[in-house]
Amino acid sequence: MIEALLKHSKKLKIKNKDMKKAKHKYKLGETVKFKFFDGSIHIGQIASLNYMGEDWDHTETNYSIPQYTIHVPSDKYSRGYMIYSSMTNNRIFDKDTKLVKPRLVENYKKEGSWCSAKIVESNTTLDDEIAKQKEFISGKVNK
Repeated sequence: MIEALLKHSKKLKIKNKDMKKAKHKYKLGETVKFKFFDGSIHIGQIASLNYMGEDWDHTETNYSIPQYTIHVPSDKYSRGYMIYSSMTNNRIFDKDTKLVKPRLVENYKKEGSWCSAKIVESNTTLDDEIAKQKEFISGKVNK
């Protein structure tokens, strides 16, 4: 059974290699700014060029989606860099792209300016509020 699956996956790889490969927009060794999946932005150097699914035997390689492995300098690791793999053209910023901070983050620093809701202090207790709801449900509505 496993042998049959392996033969089938090899046939798919051979068929898929006939597809026209998309060109990589960025070159090996080029320094780029990119956004990782968690939203953090980093600057690093392209270490390898590949295509989506190329390293997997159980799936077809998608030659229409070029990917990059990027090394970002970091003192946290003994090797001196962090490895970010599976970065596509969509995650890498063009050189002329200006990054803008989201408005919410800027306004969040100013207390209360990011939210239109006002906090109202109440002198009533939970029991008072429950009693009001019971009155409302029974049809006694205060206007």
